[in-house]
Amino acid sequence: MGDLQKKLNEFQAQSKSSYVEIMKILEDNYCWKCPMRSTSDQSRCREVHTGRVLQEALEEGIICQLNHEEVPCVEAEALVTRMIKKKIKKQGGKQREKTIIMNIKCEECPSLAPSSWIKVKVNLKRVWVGDKILIPDKPLEHPLLGAYALVAGFPFQIAQVKRTYHEGNFWYVEIENKGILSLESIFGVLVKVFEDEDSLSVD
Repeated sequence: MGDLQKKLNEFQAQSKSSYVEIMKILEDNYCWKCPMRSTSDQSRCREVHTGRVLQEALEEGIICQLNHEEVPCVEAEALVTRMIKKKIKKQGGKQREKTIIMNIKCEECPSLAPSSWIKVKVNLKRVWVGDKILIPDKPLEHPLLGAYALVAGFPFQIAQVKRTYHEGNFWYVEIENKGILSLESIFGVLVKVFEDEDSLSVD
């Protein structure tokens, strides 16, 4: 572990330097134009933006290397989402499969009636042929765990599972139009759409 820790320490030092440099670039080239400049010390928008672009750069670097190694796109997505799951698990998140009821706005899924209530199973361990699943409405710029994308309000569409298969260390799901997704990227399994709020039930 000595060589690994040394490399991680080097990366941490480089990240710290890059953080400082990006903060300065923002201050010199962009922040002075912002109408919120006078409150930036309170809002910390420069710090937030710098942290976000650094995290995205790291993720894009990993995906770029996976592409260079000719890892298929869907497997690369599965790898990145697995990394996110491991990070959550390390911090104590159990990520157990569970069923939730939530309100969906029309912009999240136009095929549902406005302000629909749905029962959906999330943090999936398996799905089955014929299941109706919630999947991203369009490819996400950066891979996200499906359950977190759903709760965050990302638009989705409803698709039906055509087949599932296990390859390497990951489960994959094929839908009607021959699209293939990693299991972790699926928002959830649609259990029920409620006719109205009065009919809500957890059974």
